[in-house]
Amino acid sequence: MAVMALGATGVDLKLGDQWVIGVCVTDVDGMLTDVLPTLTITLPDGTTTAPAMDVLTALGVYRALYTVAAAGRYVARVVAAGAGVATFVAFVDAVTAGTAMPDLIDLRGDPDADPPTFGYLGGNSWTDDDIQDALDAEAASQRRVCRVKAEYDPDLRDALMRRVQRNLVMRGQPGVTVTDEGQPVFTPSTDPEVRRLERTHLRLVMG
Repeated sequence: MAVMALGATGVDLKLGDQWVIGVCVTDVDGMLTDVLPTLTITLPDGTTTAPAMDVLTALGVYRALYTVAAAGRYVARVVAAGAGVATFVAFVDAVTAGTAMPDLIDLRGDPDADPPTFGYLGGNSWTDDDIQDALDAEAASQRRVCRVKAEYDPDLRDALMRRVQRNLVMRGQPGVTVTDEGQPVFTPSTDPEVRRLERTHLRLVMG
């Protein structure tokens, strides 16, 4: 007898997505059997829940649908008496709505608050106009090279704030310097950390 997963046993989900967990249960001859499996899901906080599994198309084929309500790692175990176990894992990311993308406060903080708060840029001397100009420019640049959906992924958010930081720093840097030996040294045009964060979101450009 065996419990076999239907579909991927590891998935990446967004907060609020529905996790589909499906299995088929077979007897010693490899035929579908009516042994009803039980499902236990361990949530990111260590607690467990046990959604019911329903017959999908015929006895022996079962499915459960579970809506993920917190970010983190989920582990599901499907057990059928005498048949074995199938294990699934889901990694759930929190997302930021498109209307809640990084803004001036996220980057600058509120130094006039009591106590003062500092954003991604920390303490700095850039003006609000400088920061907003860099944010507008880098948000547009990111949209041109990345697929930016209504749900703004955490890695894209972090990459955008790093883009803004680099933009502001680079405004005071020359594009090229010359060594004592007279060799030109060009300032890198891209940031490896931004490339790493945006890699899985890059648009496919057809030549």
